[in-house]
Amino acid sequence: MKLDPRQVKSKSKLHEAYVSLLMEGQQQLTIQQVCQKAGITRPTFYKLYKDTQELRRDIVMHLLAELNRALTIENPKPLAELPEHERGERLTLLFEHVQQHHIAYETMLIYEPDALLTNGIQEILKKYIRNGLHFSDTKAYLIANEELIIAYAAGAYIESLRWWITSNYSVSATDMANVLIELSLNGPYTKRMP
Repeated sequence: MKLDPRQVKSKSKLHEAYVSLLMEGQQQLTIQQVCQKAGITRPTFYKLYKDTQELRRDIVMHLLAELNRALTIENPKPLAELPEHERGERLTLLFEHVQQHHIAYETMLIYEPDALLTNGIQEILKKYIRNGLHFSDTKAYLIANEELIIAYAAGAYIESLRWWITSNYSVSATDMANVLIELSLNGPYTKRMP
């Protein structure tokens, strides 16, 4: 269903209001609270959503769709053909996306964790890592089951994302991406352990 510009604006206001109320510590949000915060009438709310849970799902699905677009590898190249300075470019978009929507991520990933968001991020990261393994042509060098490595890396990426948010974005998006790429390719050590 195509929304008209007023409905798009109303949805955006409702998204912001919902997340803002969560950030303020509100637990069980009512439609009235959300509408009041957004400056939207209840009839307008009901044209868009049946309840606050549907609104929450829409917020999460919107974030995940944007994240998926950011991490979709277009025109992939084998790792050997990719200049080192380009390796973290796609992953940088993940961190830039989170920073752009920092209030939603701080709220729904840290302060009021949302399983739908966390699981969705994890699935998108798994797809990104799986594609990265495929395009990097490094499968012959894997030391464990590919699916185990993908799950391990996706979990590490999510925890790194949580660390970045709770450290108040103390490292730039580009540096975070480059460090994660380096950790993914070479591990955390400057030299091989005996």
